[in-house]
Amino acid sequence: MVIKKIENKLENLIEGTFAKFFSSELKPVEISRRIVREIELDRSIGVHGDYLAPNDFDVVISETDYQNLVDAKEPLEQELEDTIRDYCYQENYIFLGSVNVSIKSEERLRTGTLRIDARLKQNDNGYPPGALVLPDGKRILLGGSDVSIGRLQDSTIYIDDPSISRNQAKIDLRENGYLLSDLGSTNGTFVNGNRISQHLLTDHDQIEFGTYKIRFEAS
Repeated sequence: MVIKKIENKLENLIEGTFAKFFSSELKPVEISRRIVREIELDRSIGVHGDYLAPNDFDVVISETDYQNLVDAKEPLEQELEDTIRDYCYQENYIFLGSVNVSIKSEERLRTGTLRIDARLKQNDNGYPPGALVLPDGKRILLGGSDVSIGRLQDSTIYIDDPSISRNQAKIDLRENGYLLSDLGSTNGTFVNGNRISQHLLTDHDQIEFGTYKIRFEAS
């Protein structure tokens, strides 16, 4: 079952790391379970028959719980965002915009309780959701600006590898999505194992420049 796998992953990743920040009643896995429940309740059918999932979430907890976890707030938000992406990818749900989780406090909530506010939200300027996940886990959000890739140090993604061309490739926004273009590189640009000259990126495409690998996520 997908949700059980996601919960197990979250527990293995962060339960030990964040356990000390939480009351006995409130655990990260419970937050993820409630978020998934909101996704299922608030999903809608898009114009092409795909399921649109909420992508913007407020996790509202008590002031006491918030003060306990404030030092772990940012990494926990990032882990919950990854959980949402993993779940929706497994269920073939799509997003209107980038996934965002904000942990907030509310005085009237009791310790150990929470509320999830979920919304479908477009990115600013209507840019489609898209991000590049680098080998170190860093995420580069895509938008209206071109992304340059190569051995030039002022490239958006600088790759210090002599097998990579100075101007290896670029990614720019087109009407139907994000287009990856090889710029005549010596050793080529590959997507999912195939050499390309141009390729319209789709969710979880694996992009390779020699041994350097990037994953595209439509979230």
